[in-house]
Amino acid sequence: MKPPEKKLRAWRFAGLLTTYSCNARCAFCYVWGAPELGQAMSPDDAVAYWRQLDRVAAIDGRSIEIHIAGGEPFGQWDNLLAILQAAADAGLPPAQKVETNANWATDDDLTRRRLTALHAAGLRRIDVSTDVYHQEFVPVDRVRRCVAIAREIFGPDGVRVRWEAFLNEPVIVSGMHPPDRDRAFVEAQSRIRERMTGRAAFQVAPLLAQHPIERFEGRHCLKELLKSKHIHVGPDGSVFPGVCGGILLGNARHEPLDEMWHRLADRWRDEPILAPLVHEGPLALAERASRAGYEPRPAGYASKCHLCTHVRQFLFERGEVPGHLGPSACYSPTPCFP
Repeated sequence: MKPPEKKLRAWRFAGLLTTYSCNARCAFCYVWGAPELGQAMSPDDAVAYWRQLDRVAAIDGRSIEIHIAGGEPFGQWDNLLAILQAAADAGLPPAQKVETNANWATDDDLTRRRLTALHAAGLRRIDVSTDVYHQEFVPVDRVRRCVAIAREIFGPDGVRVRWEAFLNEPVIVSGMHPPDRDRAFVEAQSRIRERMTGRAAFQVAPLLAQHPIERFEGRHCLKELLKSKHIHVGPDGSVFPGVCGGILLGNARHEPLDEMWHRLADRWRDEPILAPLVHEGPLALAERASRAGYEPRPAGYASKCHLCTHVRQFLFERGEVPGHLGPSACYSPTPCFP
């Protein structure tokens, strides 16, 4: 059988994380979103990134598909609207979607005004997140209001609920005793299977079935890192592949994204985090970390993403591989290792 080609695919899908700030601290969040993270992506930066990414997508004869996410982008409403308007004024293709947890949808008039403004700025789809993790922080009536009014403005095909089952049958863990909350999280994972990165690696993954580190031998990340055609760009310019928050491909404030793609396409094998993950997977990263004192979890790991995040947290805390791990918003703000 021919081995898979290890070649970086052109980026065709990109999320602009306009902020890491969020009203919630969801247990699964891959960027450790929190209210105190107030940084914002400027409209000028967003337009520049958009143009650069469109040049990358053109390598495959495509236009870039941009979505706006966070954190919670509606928490900085004026900036969100300014970004979409700036992109329209620059003649860029419309954003594919904006993602929100709908916490801001506190009354019908405000919700209708904001969604109408986004539609007028060219947006054609809104994704509303709701599940056991979001419902710990966001009243479900706000989500239902946002979804109902969005369907009036964008049409039924212009609204996606992630996940509809939780909208119909909410699971409210606020006020639950910790063991009951943990059971609710485990049950949710049997239904939706979130990736165990970021906060999830420390708050959800340890609740799931654990496996010894040897289980992950040969579990490489070629598909996630080179083949996904998907990146995220943070408000500080940090660029990471797909939803693998914390693995830095570069910084868009210091290197145009089209130049970054060409650099990585030519020299990704020289990257000290990317290369071992593509070739061998997180176990190779753990072996490297062991030379700096990393010790595997005695209980094991729920998945290769759990292992990878745990190892990267260790390396990040010790300042290992600077420039290739970050930003701090993608790692626990509380040290996890002595």
